[in-house]
Amino acid sequence: QRMHAYPSELSGGQQQRVAIARALIHEPAVVLADEPTASLDTTLAYQVVETFANLIHEQGRAGIMVTHDLRMTKFVDRVIQMQDGQIHRIIDDRAEIDELASLSAALG
Repeated sequence: QRMHAYPSELSGGQQQRVAIARALIHEPAVVLADEPTASLDTTLAYQVVETFANLIHEQGRAGIMVTHDLRMTKFVDRVIQMQDGQIHRIIDDRAEIDELASLSAALG
């Protein structure tokens, strides 16, 4: 239905999904996503990041997502927090990552 639409005719979420498909089509070992949810509302942001995470896992690839939205950490396996250009903290513990996502969601 939207296959022949111009980018300007697509919603923000549709544009992000197309960007994910384009990023994965050549089967890269590592996929980089820089602020993939910056222009999306919360519902679309979750859908886009969930799609990205599922495809990365299904295809056995590594994904690196840069975001200021800590609610998106619910979709990742590791969080690397940066502060003043330096690695501040690395979180590998699933419970701690989930707590970070929940706290961020509660704060809005």
